Amino acid sequence: MTIVVELRPSERVVIDTVTLDAVFKNLGHRGAENRVMETVEAISDLLVQVDTMVRSDNLAGIPDLAQRVSRLSMEIGLTSLARVSRDMGISARHGDLVAYRAIWERLVRIGDRSLAMVWEVPGLSM
Repeated sequence: MTIVVELRPSERVVIDTVTLDAVFKNLGHRGAENRVMETVEAISDLLVQVDTMVRSDNLAGIPDLAQRVSRLSMEIGLTSLARVSRDMGISARHGDLVAYRAIWERLVRIGDRSLAMVWEVPGLSM
């Protein structure tokens, strides 16, 4: 008899609402919505670049992109995404493809949930 176990990774997503609130206080409601949207788009664009590099087995440029994703994520309070992005850069810098691919999958899970959750924060009406 074969037993098949399906693993469903579950990630805790942390959004720093204090940071997000500060963006709203500094920029006003409309300005903050625009900033968050622009930042989310920038993060998405960077992750597409990372995916392209991985598909061509080019890990060399990923640490810089990962650092940018981490910095942008922190600016709008996406703490979990910032941490995993940092880890992705570290694994790429060390040339550890196995670790990199595992972290990439984690980043995709956390990224999707983080970006969805940021729109659920009270005050954002996108």
